[in-house]
Amino acid sequence: MSSSPPALSRLLGDAPVVRRSGEWWLTTPALSVRLDDPAFTVGLDRFAADFADAQQAVAALHSRRSPA
Repeated sequence: MSSSPPALSRLLGDAPVVRRSGEWWLTTPALSVRLDDPAFTVGLDRFAADFADAQQAVAALHSRRSPA
């Protein structure tokens, strides 16, 4: 457990998880707990990839709508 995630971590939207140094962590304002369940972390990896794709799609839509 650690008291706070490092600055170079990647949050997953509003979910209380962060990927740090190749590992997933469940986070709260008070502590972080490393997630060890392979099935759960594979699911988080897939969700993170889908989330990144969705963010890129939204950014592309916004750029098309912005006046040149």
